[in-house]
Amino acid sequence: MIALQVWLRTLAGALLPAGEVRVADPDQRRGGLLRGEFRYQAAFLDHPDAFALDPLHLPLSPGVFAAERPHAGIHACFEDSLPDAWGRGLLIRRHALPRHRQTPPELLALLGADALGALAYTTGSDAPTPSAAAPAPALESLIEAAERYDRDPGALDSQDLARLFQAASSPGGARPKLLIEQAGKGCIAKLAAARDAVDMVRVEAACLALARDAGLRVPAFQVASFGRRSALLVERFDLAPAAGRYHVLSIQTLTGAEGYYQLGYSDLADCVRRVSARPETDLPALYRQMAFNALLGNTDDHLKNFALRREPAGWRLTPAFDLLPDVAQRGEHCLHFGPVGHRPSLVALRTLAGAFGLSGQRAGRTLAEVGAAVAGWRGRFDEYGVPAADCARLGRDLERRLAT
Repeated sequence: MIALQVWLRTLAGALLPAGEVRVADPDQRRGGLLRGEFRYQAAFLDHPDAFALDPLHLPLSPGVFAAERPHAGIHACFEDSLPDAWGRGLLIRRHALPRHRQTPPELLALLGADALGALAYTTGSDAPTPSAAAPAPALESLIEAAERYDRDPGALDSQDLARLFQAASSPGGARPKLLIEQAGKGCIAKLAAARDAVDMVRVEAACLALARDAGLRVPAFQVASFGRRSALLVERFDLAPAAGRYHVLSIQTLTGAEGYYQLGYSDLADCVRRVSARPETDLPALYRQMAFNALLGNTDDHLKNFALRREPAGWRLTPAFDLLPDVAQRGEHCLHFGPVGHRPSLVALRTLAGAFGLSGQRAGRTLAEVGAAVAGWRGRFDEYGVPAADCARLGRDLERRLAT
């Protein structure tokens, strides 16, 4: 049995004991399936700053909520705290976890207070203390350690592995990332990977600039260079003033989908309409992001790459993140665009306007604005130093999509 205390860091910076996760030992007769549950603490239910940790699956009420996720053993809102492939592998290697202990509840216990978002986890009743983010001057040495780890996870000694673990074990995604402090702001430093086919750091920076040109809300960002190495520094949107945190939920969690690739953009619109405190603002923003993804070729538009965060007035769509063209040249998006499937067209985007509550006229204006911004890709790619070979590789698909 694993028992985890769940803590919520409020927007004002207070740390509240929110509830308890309990997960039974794996059922070896059923292939190691996990049975877990969650209950809110009574004091949390009565706290003026309390809110439902998942508004659709964990309402703020007494009682036991069964997880009913036998491969995870925990509710999806808690699994959102865990890193994905790269950070999870680092967490496992740092603690030398055998395969049977590489379960979500075990990983949460090790992650503790170092998760992104507002939640922290302990195995006892003492309040957790998060690790300090690495200062920006340490970034170059951390990038070097991350490169060595990416090439060969066994290449780092215990000291370097501990330094890298402190900075890199919590961010999500399949690519190497670090948490750092830059000019008093918490940032995610997104790094190059050994397997990259293009300069992903500079390409993503250019795409964030294009998204901003297209009217999307994006975090502040910059490219930091250290000789031949570079990193994309993206300001974290889970941090609030006065050491507060925003609670963030992926749309995968809110929709209850067990896989990344089951749903379409109309399902995202339904979710935002149901959860957002300002759907009249967030639905047009989501439509604009859908149009941008389609015209840019951001085929990695899975359900973990959209999220809502809990703001003072309620749940709101987060700034857009993880915006990249179709580097892998797979053509099909993770999310479908209605009857046309996973390969979008301007006709399909116009047809979906009603699902987002937009008139045809407003949708047309949005598509024109986004198209005009993406059409300026050459200027932004040049501005951020994307190599000419990468421009040629990616430009063919960009121009094809703009002409569709």
